[in-house]
Amino acid sequence: MSDDTLALNPTGTTSALGRELRIRRIFGADGRTVTVALDQAVPRGVAPRLASMRSTYDAIATGLPDAVTVTKGIAGHLFGGRRISHPGILKASMFSVDFHPTYDAAIGSVDDAIRLGADAVAVGISAGSANQVAMFEMLNGIVERAHGWGMPVVCHAYPSGELWGDRKGSTESVLYASRAAAELGTDIVKTWYTGSTEEFRRVVEGTPAIVVAAGGAPAKAPIDVLVQAACVVDAGGRGLTAGRNVWQAENPGKMVRALKAVVHDGLNPSEAVKLLA
Repeated sequence: MSDDTLALNPTGTTSALGRELRIRRIFGADGRTVTVALDQAVPRGVAPRLASMRSTYDAIATGLPDAVTVTKGIAGHLFGGRRISHPGILKASMFSVDFHPTYDAAIGSVDDAIRLGADAVAVGISAGSANQVAMFEMLNGIVERAHGWGMPVVCHAYPSGELWGDRKGSTESVLYASRAAAELGTDIVKTWYTGSTEEFRRVVEGTPAIVVAAGGAPAKAPIDVLVQAACVVDAGGRGLTAGRNVWQAENPGKMVRALKAVVHDGLNPSEAVKLLA
């Protein structure tokens, strides 16, 4: 019996195949993604574009994002009765900047993700907070159940805890949060961008999982978003998940297309910004 025979279809009847196929759908042929986050009304307030969620989503969809992150209560409102061309990621935990900034409460489950046809389930952790232990336990439980059903897990791993002091946001803190998520079995780690290609490369190289960057706070100018995307890819990151810098853009669909041109096609940001005209 040859080695090729032994290797034939090793995951064909296991949940590992499901995880592999779902990750491929999110990251595409080149292994990169531009995902749009629409889960921010509870964490940061109901901005006008989130109040009119359906029209905002319609504008985003014209840019053909690689995936969209939503909560279970909004998924049907946006996706029901439509032909959707992108994967959905179910956000199953939630924090609030105003009320509980360092505790991600469980608001969904792996079972919800399966029922709603999602391709991944996402939860957040606030590393370095007094609530870290509880969130590690939540993440571990999600990983165990999701992997049993062939569902990949995304962790929004942020070093947002109060115990960091003036180290919060440092490369050291971002690497810790990202590495902790990976060590608990996370497939895809979404974390803060550390400000430069060199510093973000340290995070990518120290994290044994797929790493993408969070889009972050609203940028001063669209070119800044595109430059960040280029730096993330240059550092070995696999793309980004952007919320406010997409849906608050003058034309969200064009911003998605410009980000995809940078992330997937390697277009220079100074050229990609012309796609916003």
